[in-house]
Amino acid sequence: MICNGPYKIVSWNHSSEIKLVKNDRYWDADSVILDHIDFPISDSQATRLTLVESNQANMTVEPPPADQERLEKLGLYKIAPYLGAYYYVFNVQKKPFDDVRVRKAFALAVQRESLMKYIVRGEKEAAYAWVPPGLKDKATGRDFRKEGGSLISEDPAKARQFLKEAGYDDSHPLPEVTLLFNTNEMHKAVAEALQAMWKENLGVDVHITNQESKVFMATRAQGDYQLARASWIADYIDPMTFLDVFADDENDAQYHNPAYNALIAKAKASNDERQRMAYLHEAEQLLFDDCVIIPLYYTTQPYVAQPYIKGYHWSPLGLVDFKKAYIDETERK
Repeated sequence: MICNGPYKIVSWNHSSEIKLVKNDRYWDADSVILDHIDFPISDSQATRLTLVESNQANMTVEPPPADQERLEKLGLYKIAPYLGAYYYVFNVQKKPFDDVRVRKAFALAVQRESLMKYIVRGEKEAAYAWVPPGLKDKATGRDFRKEGGSLISEDPAKARQFLKEAGYDDSHPLPEVTLLFNTNEMHKAVAEALQAMWKENLGVDVHITNQESKVFMATRAQGDYQLARASWIADYIDPMTFLDVFADDENDAQYHNPAYNALIAKAKASNDERQRMAYLHEAEQLLFDDCVIIPLYYTTQPYVAQPYIKGYHWSPLGLVDFKKAYIDETERK
């Protein structure tokens, strides 16, 4: 494999481990300190944390929420920026979510602040829109999210009204609803919390099911689901990196709105930043008028690192730079 960075891949055992070695042909090879880096791979938060605490690994991301307080006291728990959103996506072609009123009922019945306080933690911010904070509105110079404001609220009474307007009540209950997520302790905890909220606020029983990541991604891409967990991390520093997701002909929501697609196309074609931002704000509003997603929170990158690992750097895109990373042997026990 051809690599032009400070390290090069020497082996990749899928779902098991990636091994990197220093790239001696890198232009700044003299600045690269580590000879090699090994990345053990696991979907399990608990397994990854065990590897660190047993000194089989030095760092891991997303430790189990139940361990966060303990890890903070040990000085191992850290939080890096991560420009992204964690959300649930409706398959707008599948019953009962082919009815926007049902989608709105489910979206309005979610209590995000409770979810942040008791389940998610990690200094994550409850999401009441799609585009996260941290991206500039280039027409005003202010934050795009602050300019756009909140686009969804929490209103259980209104949620029940939408469900009633869609024709569902005790005598005519919703058809079976299944929420799909990829196997992970955090995803399960979030799913169970929302399952309880929908039961309490709507009187609806939601079945939850999980799949291993590779199967899950294929299932979601094929549209073989009703409601699913999803997340999106910025590819570049502009609101478009979030908003063009749902203009894709093969987007996971199976959402195909010509008006939305036209706004995204006009934004991409415009050289006028004021007009471009206006198109993007309008597109985001339409996404919520159609209630395509349930945004839950804006991401951070909680991670665990042994204190003797130094010199690495996190970017807002969730990438960690190990070019100048090193092990401080004076702190290593």
